[in-house]
Amino acid sequence: MEAELYKELNEKDLLAVRELIEECNHADHTNYDTDLDGDFYYIIRNDDKEESGVDSELFAVLSGFLLGETIDGKQVLEVAAFTHPVMRGIGFFKTCYNSLKDDFRNYRIKFMIKQPLSGHDEPAHDHMHFAQNDEEHHEGASHLSHDDDCDEDCFSGNPLKAAVPFISPDTYDALCSLEAVHLYDELFMMKELSSSISDPGDELCNRFGEVHLSAYSRDTLYLYGLLVYDQYLHQGHGRELMESVENYKKGPYSRILLQVSSSNTIACRLYQKMGYKELDKIIYFLV
Repeated sequence: MEAELYKELNEKDLLAVRELIEECNHADHTNYDTDLDGDFYYIIRNDDKEESGVDSELFAVLSGFLLGETIDGKQVLEVAAFTHPVMRGIGFFKTCYNSLKDDFRNYRIKFMIKQPLSGHDEPAHDHMHFAQNDEEHHEGASHLSHDDDCDEDCFSGNPLKAAVPFISPDTYDALCSLEAVHLYDELFMMKELSSSISDPGDELCNRFGEVHLSAYSRDTLYLYGLLVYDQYLHQGHGRELMESVENYKKGPYSRILLQVSSSNTIACRLYQKMGYKELDKIIYFLV
């Protein structure tokens, strides 16, 4: 059974992909967006439902994006893959991946896996560990610092021995067979404010640094940029900028949402100390 490559999907296939992702979300307790918008897709169809015993139109789909970054001088593809819950462990993921590697040679592949929102204590999920090779050095990877004390070793090639929780055994086996390396986690964090504020936008930028926000929903602001200039690093200006946001003039927003890489340990520590709680996590692996 082959994986078909598409640059665009018609309405029928989009609906079939949506149904497959909904099946996976239900089985895995995840919240992947069911409306994929990739640069390309690999699809394995369920052409004989009577023989397979599965009603879904698709057995598997792999969606990819061509990122504007390089690692080790090679362009990077970001990939999310979905296999029907009752058809896992029989090679559909490998089929999609092998087709991807044939069509995109000399690319680095970055896999995206979302943490389940519930069901963490199920026996099917275990705490797996991925270690990065000491000699591996991934040059050219972009890193956005949310804090004034960006960790210089955020992407230096130092060994990563972080626990990667909630990876199911079949996914773990597949990643190990590809010799995947745990790259970093993308954390989504939120804080309930003691008093509601207005949207400061870019107004709180000063000579020490910048802080940028925009409306995310009726009662939530999204922090999309926090930067302290090099000459003012390690002096607490990141916290000062965040405090100025949280004490801004009264308005309709009672929560702040932000996104930060787990490799930026200083920023993560700052947000945790200021009361931001993790809502969601995306785990990235590199092949």
